[in-house]
Amino acid sequence: MHSVHSLNPFFATMLHTNPNSAMVSRRNRRLNTSPEFGVLLQSCINSRSLKLGRELHIRIRESGLEWNPILLPKLLKFYSVCGQIGDAREVFDRIPQRNLDTFAYTAMITGYVRNEAAEQAIKLFYEMVERGLELDSYTFSALLKASTNLGLHKLSTNLHSLILKCGSGSSLSVGNSLIHAYGSVEDAYSAHNVFVRMPDRDIVSWSSMIHASSSAKYFTQSVILFSKMQFEESIRPNEITIVSLLPACSFFSSLRKGQSIHAYVIRSGFDSNIIVNSSLITMYSRCGNADAAFMLFNNMEEKNVFVWTTMIEGFSINGNFELALKLFKEMQEVGLNPNSFTLIVVLSACSHGGLIEEGLMIFDTMKERFHIDPGTEHYACVVDMLSRGGKLNEAENFIEKMELPLTGSILGSLLGACRVHHNVKLGEKLAVKLFQLEPYNEINYVVLSNIYASVGRWDDVGRVRRLMAVKGLSKSSGCSWVEIKDKVYVFGAHDQSHLESESIYQKIAELNYLIVKEGYVPSTQYVLHDVDDDDKKSLLSSHSERLAIAFGLLKAPPNVPIRIMKNLRVCVDCHDAIKLISKVVARDFTIRDTRRFHHFSQGSCSCGDYW
Repeated sequence: MHSVHSLNPFFATMLHTNPNSAMVSRRNRRLNTSPEFGVLLQSCINSRSLKLGRELHIRIRESGLEWNPILLPKLLKFYSVCGQIGDAREVFDRIPQRNLDTFAYTAMITGYVRNEAAEQAIKLFYEMVERGLELDSYTFSALLKASTNLGLHKLSTNLHSLILKCGSGSSLSVGNSLIHAYGSVEDAYSAHNVFVRMPDRDIVSWSSMIHASSSAKYFTQSVILFSKMQFEESIRPNEITIVSLLPACSFFSSLRKGQSIHAYVIRSGFDSNIIVNSSLITMYSRCGNADAAFMLFNNMEEKNVFVWTTMIEGFSINGNFELALKLFKEMQEVGLNPNSFTLIVVLSACSHGGLIEEGLMIFDTMKERFHIDPGTEHYACVVDMLSRGGKLNEAENFIEKMELPLTGSILGSLLGACRVHHNVKLGEKLAVKLFQLEPYNEINYVVLSNIYASVGRWDDVGRVRRLMAVKGLSKSSGCSWVEIKDKVYVFGAHDQSHLESESIYQKIAELNYLIVKEGYVPSTQYVLHDVDDDDKKSLLSSHSERLAIAFGLLKAPPNVPIRIMKNLRVCVDCHDAIKLISKVVARDFTIRDTRRFHHFSQGSCSCGDYW
């Protein structure tokens, strides 16, 4: 609590002198003006001094100034910033009708938003409209925050139309709130339209636009905006900017860029910010450097459940499953209980690491130990765990006993296992259910097609592909990318568009020769086209990750690890080939696919071939 004297000398005098003295009477008369009361009230707002503010409120009421148009919004704000939204509403409900204006409503709406009562804010907005009161930029900013918090995208777009109609579109705070609202639903296009039309932009505008781009997975745009903000507008990034940009570094696995941002964080004094540090841990983990992430984690003075969960996930996606479970245990030993998402991360680690017994034990006891009811994602992790372990019958029985409704994520895990284990009968059964649940999810059709292809049922493959065509669905094209000297190079499967394609394919031929000598035999059963064996071998060797590796070997300095990103799962044949490539060229490779990282070194992979 701040001392009275530290707040304001007038305040100290008014509250702590003898009220019976003539001198005090003169002072009180001198203070009974709204400007002076306003200064004192603002001091209480700034210091969150509830007790002193209540005493001041009594004096304001005794002076007959409670409904003063300048003091009234401040009174409502005072109670709301002190977390006393009920007291603010009590004051609001006593306001005479003639004093209920735009400022009073806006202060009350803002108070509700500040106290996470967005529903009440929206109700007041409708009441305000019914009264025919004018809406100003402050009202719109608060309402946009309320609609965003409630996930009411339609309301946000309607407010945008009303903002333009009322002429408030040029307001900086309104523009920032609109960008945030559109960014929260990954509508980067609408956010950008607002952004480019703003007459003025500040650090909030740029950070919100970078965040909107990252949320919508327009990571290249995020990086471009970050550069423009600094070099064209001379605006220095803050903590929010950094947190918004780091997902782009994670997506591109741009470790050098991420390290430079980390250095900036340290120089700027942001390294004590728990949210920034958590984002850096995620960045290092998703760039394949779990050691750097763990070093940062250990150096943090303050760690909450979110930070522990982030590091556990970092170990998991990099194949350090035993360390992930060890950290999960340590987290509980320091007195922190996991939340629902933590358990999803831990169960996923058990699934990818083949730790079935440990995973089932955690799932079976999570309600008793942590008071968390298993949700859909927890069930999906168990199904994935059993499926990866080849326990397809157990997984099917587990699904049948579930009390929750079936979802695509639950059935999809088992369908993928049917592809690996060539279980056509169960795969067809699951596909029928998935086509009903998710009629326009192309992944389910592709997996069924792959199941048929793996056993040579090409007529059925054609039937599934025709069904996809009727529904307007298509298979996602595989691509991989590699960063060389701060530039990203992208390769598609069988890609010959690169300017150095001839050298790349020559390198692939050289690598194929070397790994065949080491015992490599192409797994042609994973070619999903009805062609002869020679063509199958050629198709396998020109998968996008193989092209990226060949290019990396041509361009990266000697002995430098090569990092590859892929938008689909690495196939079994490429996995086997890359293990041998890492041996014959004595080079480490890190490949991140949609599931996890594979760290290849000296003929082995961090996944232990369990993936």
